[in-house]
Amino acid sequence: MTSETPDLPETPPSLIEQLHAYWLGLAGGATPERAQFDPGAVKPLLPYICIVDFEDQPFRVRYRLSGSKVDEMNGFNLTGRYLDDIVRADPTGGGQHILDHYRKCWETGQPSFSSYLWPTKAGDQLGVRFAMFPLKLNGRVRQCIGIEDWEETFDPIVETIVPFSEKGGEGQ
Repeated sequence: MTSETPDLPETPPSLIEQLHAYWLGLAGGATPERAQFDPGAVKPLLPYICIVDFEDQPFRVRYRLSGSKVDEMNGFNLTGRYLDDIVRADPTGGGQHILDHYRKCWETGQPSFSSYLWPTKAGDQLGVRFAMFPLKLNGRVRQCIGIEDWEETFDPIVETIVPFSEKGGEGQ
């Protein structure tokens, strides 16, 4: 008697898994230099990616670049903004959670993975998974690539989520 296994379609890797595999390949699992990161190599992921700069004394995270889907989800362009300005006006605690993970990434030079809940206009909560991958500049962790992966397809979410206002708080 033989048992047959049906051919099931493979689930494509998540956005996070794709970026993680790319990051691991840059320096064999060690923290790569920023110059090793080629945005063209992860072109389909770019709308979901942020590149941030780390500042110290005090520690701050500044968005150097934010992808179009990230901006659409937030309701405004993050480029040039500081995460702590957004955190101050965030009643959900999600911004502080993200800031804590960026700090961990900066301090350890290791990727960080987590999730948070984003409120919807209907009063529900949307699960958002994220990952952060540190990058070195001249041998020190000074930047990070962040990526978010929403629990549903993107298009229906945009119409239902509660965006942040440009001042950092929730949209009206």
